[in-house]
Amino acid sequence: MTYDWEGQILAKEGTPEFFRQSDLRALEAHRPFGHPQYPDEMAYSHLIDWKQVCGQRVLEIGCGMGLHASLFSKAGTEIVTIDLTRKACCLAHQRFVQGNIHASVVQSDGERLPFHDRTFDRVWSWGVIHHSAHTEMIIQEVSRVLKSGGIFQAMVYHRQSVRYWLIGGIQHGLLQRKLFRMNLARVNQTFTDGTIAHHYSRLEIHDLLKEFSKVRCRILQEAGSDAFPKISPILRKAIPQFATRFDRWINEHFGWFLFFEATK
Repeated sequence: MTYDWEGQILAKEGTPEFFRQSDLRALEAHRPFGHPQYPDEMAYSHLIDWKQVCGQRVLEIGCGMGLHASLFSKAGTEIVTIDLTRKACCLAHQRFVQGNIHASVVQSDGERLPFHDRTFDRVWSWGVIHHSAHTEMIIQEVSRVLKSGGIFQAMVYHRQSVRYWLIGGIQHGLLQRKLFRMNLARVNQTFTDGTIAHHYSRLEIHDLLKEFSKVRCRILQEAGSDAFPKISPILRKAIPQFATRFDRWINEHFGWFLFFEATK
């Protein structure tokens, strides 16, 4: 997961420059909701209390290129990160060795975690568990390996989003006539990353997390995606103050990312 949608990273895969460029793309994409003042504030400081995690044992599900695990390690956690693919695990391990990052990498399936019960203080996962055929099995495993009072934080795709209904339903579904061949969920899958990419509502997330004592959800919008790609530029030019408030309201209610924090 390099966030290199256009093939612009020219550095050799696995080199420090490769990881640096991959990080820059991820950090910039998540700046609006994760760390608006970065680099003057810690990356993802609006989602993670970095002082609170210090000293905790943390599991990350889905290591990607190792960015988040590196941040957790630097914050003073004992971090273990897993991934289903050998390539991601190898690249993340290579990154940790190069940067002298103290993090463990395990190739594993999130639906069957190879850890004892009540092992971790926190589980973190960014844009991963919705790509599982059985997301509910991952959540059951997370509950099992979390200590009592442990925290589970994750981002999944939001069904009640502009992207799902307008871009998926109207642009791809009606204008490109895909809805004549498949349902809306499959239409969204045709232009979304991953072989599987479930989208969830708030109610569905609360139902999936019913074994947890407290669940809080926030809707986030990925950077670079205007609420209405064709309308927003016109509004910003004609009535910029209204357009700014309009985009903020849409993003806060109908953004594509649904971020939750659940306490066991």
